[in-house]
Amino acid sequence: HRLESSRVVGAAEPYPGRWTHHVLLQDEAELDPELADWLGEAYALAARRKNRQSGTA
Repeated sequence: HRLESSRVVGAAEPYPGRWTHHVLLQDEAELDPELADWLGEAYALAARRKNRQSGTA
């Protein structure tokens, strides 16, 4: 899904339902729980898709 946040400086949907988001970080302090949640969600989605393609649950 597309993220709605002022932190997202750009977003693209290269394939239906698959979004890429661009977030500019200028300071280590910007590596916060919100960003960690986004990365975790993206990682979990990629793992599910990989498992589906390989035939594992």
